Parts: sequence; C-alpha cells; structure tokens
Amino acid sequence: MIRLLEIFVALIIVAILAVVFAIALPNHRHIDKQKVYSAPVRQIYDVLDGYRTYPSWPAPLRAFDPKVRFDFQGPESGSGAKLNWTGSADAKLGNGGFTIIPDPVQDKQVRWAVENNWKGTGKTLTWDLEPAENGKTVKVTLGYDVDYGWDLLARYSGLYVGGQPSALIELHLDDLEKFLATVPNVDYKDTAFELKDVAARPILYVSTTAKRSLDEVADATDKALTAINADIKKNKLTQTGPRITVTSNWGDENYDFDIAVPVEKTDDITPADPVKVGTTYAGKVLTTSFTGSPAQLPLTRLLLKAYALTHGYAFDDSGTGPGRFYDELTTTDANAAEDNQSFTVSLPVTIQQ
Repeated sequence: MIRLLEIFVALIIVAILAVVFAIALPNHRHIDKQKVYSAPVRQIYDVLDGYRTYPSWPAPLRAFDPKVRFDFQGPESGSGAKLNWTGSADAKLGNGGFTIIPDPVQDKQVRWAVENNWKGTGKTLTWDLEPAENGKTVKVTLGYDVDYGWDLLARYSGLYVGGQPSALIELHLDDLEKFLATVPNVDYKDTAFELKDVAARPILYVSTTAKRSLDEVADATDKALTAINADIKKNKLTQTGPRITVTSNWGDENYDFDIAVPVEKTDDITPADPVKVGTTYAGKVLTTSFTGSPAQLPLTRLLLKAYALTHGYAFDDSGTGPGRFYDELTTTDANAAEDNQSFTVSLPVTIQQ
C-alpha cells in the first residue's frame, strides 16, 4: 500500500513538473529561412500573391503526399485568394489550405494563412522580399509563425518546429527557385496587361519564313501582303481590321510566321496560292500594346509569356496551333517612322480551374 502511494505521489510530481515545464515553454514559435533568387521582384511577388501556379511547383506538399489534390477558391490573386488541398487516405498530410492574408504589400511582403493538422492557431507563412540594390537578385525570407496559447500539449509540439514546418519552408524556397527557372527573366513591372475575350474573324493569310532581321522580315511581309491584297481586290472584299502577324517559330536564325488580313467574309472564295482562308483565334487572350520599333516585338512576347506564367495562365505557343502569339499593326499614320509604329501583341491563354 505504501509503495502504491509512493508511485501515485511520484506520478503527481511528474505531472506537476510537466505542467510547470509546459507553462515555461513559449506560447508562440517562429522559424525562418532565406534564399536569394536571380529574378525580378515583381515576378516573385506575382507568383506568391496567388496560387494558380502552385500545382506546377515540383514538391512542397507532394513531398508529404504524392497523391495530394488541389483546388482554387476566391479571387485569382490578392486578399482572399485560397488554395485548398485534399490528402490521400494513406498519407499523413491530411486536408488543408493556404489563404492570402489582407493586405499584401506589392513587391515586399505576402502572408499566407495556414490551415492544416499541425498543432496551434494563427499559423502563417510570411514571405518577405528584399531586392538587391543592383536589382538583379532578390533575397526572400520565408517565416513560419504559430500560436499555442494555453494549450500545454501544443506548446510541447513547438519543440519540434524544426521538423515538418522547417522542411516545408525549405521545400517552398527550393521549389520557388525551380519554378522561376521556367519563366523568362524579364521585368514586366512597367508593362500594362489586359485579359480579354476575342471573337473569331475571317481572314486571308500567307505562311512565310524569313531570316531574323528587320529588313528580311519586312520583305517577306510585303510579299505576303501583295498576294493577299490581290485576292482582296479580285474577290471585291473589304479589309475589316489591321494586319496581323502570327508567330509560328522564333528560331535561332529564321522566323516562321503568318501574315493575315481580316476581311468581312471568306465564303465561296478560292484564293490564289500561297493565300489561304481561315479565322483568327477565339477565346481569352492576354494583351499589351506599345509604340516603337518592330524590333521590340520579341521582347514584348517574352514579357507576355513571363506574365502568363507567373499568373498561372495556361498556353501553348508552339507549332501551328491556336495558341500562338499574334500582333496587330495598329498604326493609323501612314507616314509614321519605322521606330514609331503602334502594335497590340496578344497571347491566347486559358485560366486553370
């Protein structure tokens, strides 16, 4: 009986010590890690200010559950944008989500609220962006914060914040770098973009190829337009919009492209070779406009591509499919100098659901 009493007293003492120790543990935990990226700060911010690109990242949550599934909720980006995940039954990841906390600070900070099966409340991932003075690199600090309050068992879990939370931080920093490596390293922060819907239009077009020089591209364009205009005149058609250049392949040496002219109809028309009939792309496009030299067109296409990638817009700009870049010559002054031409450049995209 005395021995049982001694054991009981010992257990009480251990319990009291455990409670005292838990009370002495911090009710808040913080851990952070840093990484430097060779990418424009606006690209990094845009990737983090929404979740449309997240399923394309290689591993952050898949490292814990390769079969995890994602879905989106709320706005595409900014305050309230949300990514939900559903874990598989045979993994410990469980279900959860990330939500953009109001109000992100452009090019400086984005905070994600974390909902998962880890202990604690007020769980957040904070991304702090610090561009270098030369603007060529950005130091990104990713911190994890959690509150335990008076949940004494949860305070004990804080002793292991260097476990899964630390691993998750490292995975996010590493995978952000891998994703950014797929984005053209161009800074689009001073470029205005618009997402809009366009309808199909009948066109006459010619497919052609030229060396990658302004003069040779201009010569090929003029020859294509001469053939198209001859068919327009022969068939008594009316041009209904500006000239369109559709990019098939911007190669190392050669440029493959189509020259197209919108017309009011192409029914019952059999154009002379090399002119063909067709229709323009119909659907959503990401567009931007500029006034300057045609030499700026390749860079403008890269800007569009980078913006589409960092915002999670899907596209296929290869080959001869419907997702090719196209630009419209919108200059109205026939006497405008070559370096004072106006263009609208578009990239067909789809929004990932």
